[in-house]
Amino acid sequence: MESKLPATRRGSGVAPAQVVETGDIAGLGFRPGGEFTVGVEDELVLVDQDGGPSAVGCADVISRLDTRRLARASASPEVFAGQIEFATPVCADAFSVVEHLTDCRGALWAAGQAALAVGVHPTAKMGQCPPASSPRYDGIVEEFAGIFRTPTSAFQVHVGLPDTGALVAAYRGIRNRLALLRALSAGSPFWHGVDSGLASTRGAINRSYPRVGVPPRVRSYEEYEERVNLEIAAAEAPDYTHVWWDARPHPRLGTLEVRVMDAQCSLDYAAGLVALAQGLARHAVEEPSRADLPSCVLAENDFRAVRYGVDARLVDVDGHIKPARDIAIAAVGQARSALHAEGKDGALDALVFRLDHEQEYERQRRIRTVAGMRCLLTDLMTRTFDKPSVAGDQVVSKEAV
Repeated sequence: MESKLPATRRGSGVAPAQVVETGDIAGLGFRPGGEFTVGVEDELVLVDQDGGPSAVGCADVISRLDTRRLARASASPEVFAGQIEFATPVCADAFSVVEHLTDCRGALWAAGQAALAVGVHPTAKMGQCPPASSPRYDGIVEEFAGIFRTPTSAFQVHVGLPDTGALVAAYRGIRNRLALLRALSAGSPFWHGVDSGLASTRGAINRSYPRVGVPPRVRSYEEYEERVNLEIAAAEAPDYTHVWWDARPHPRLGTLEVRVMDAQCSLDYAAGLVALAQGLARHAVEEPSRADLPSCVLAENDFRAVRYGVDARLVDVDGHIKPARDIAIAAVGQARSALHAEGKDGALDALVFRLDHEQEYERQRRIRTVAGMRCLLTDLMTRTFDKPSVAGDQVVSKEAV
């Protein structure tokens, strides 16, 4: 049966077409998601005791978890059988998120299952990790074919927004900062046991998939509906959850989902990234962005972040090229100002500390060079299950260790 592209509203800048037959998001509506609340999806690679990819499937691991240790968080399979995803409940701040993630990872360890919180497993061979099977995943695997052979693990942050106006304002602000979030979170330099030369191999792999990457510029919720409907129709996809932009509105949850970041073994640092996303979203709503950088510029920013991490030079919102570290300092300042009145900015300290010290991709390269790949896997596994050094509203960083 023929599918037709959706009709669009006047003034949208999108070419007119016919009404879509399936998957239209317009009738779904937006469910309010809270006043800048946060939640996280934490994707981990299951490994054996030596740090190699585990032969045990996720379903078996989940069956062994003591659900009481998860409290209000949840565990679910990912698209590859050797991965697991933990999802926190809605939280007020970054420290609450990390408390739940600590419980989740602790439950996994108590079940006798090791894991790595890393964007790409450093040594996994091509095709070594088979995909999982489910009605949703089977379709994705069939569509992606041979490009879908390497598991990638993300640290995805949801920021709850009260209405569509706030959602669009947050989307516009975060969209300009996606490359910075990529750079700050980059921590997957190795691929198939070889140094890729990149700060985030995961970022490069994900760029090969359809319906990913820099989200389009939109100025209203109606324009977002139009854009995502065009993608759904062109792909003949079931619904908007098959559109995987680096940041995407999630109407069913009432959130803006930030999908660009690598998995984080350090929960101290993960807390900082949560606070940064939360604070930047709030700042964007309270002081809406005057500029929307062109998609082509944001795509180049993203590649530079994938390649160089925080050593990249990026186009800032004012159109000038600057060191990513300088942009990060300003962005952390904006986030701190937005969160400080409610005492939610303490987690940002871990980001500030690392900006002046060794980055995750640098640490991994150093350990591999000095002590070998086996020691790198041990280090990643150890830090994945380390408890965060959080005391009240302060972070006592382990980054100096």
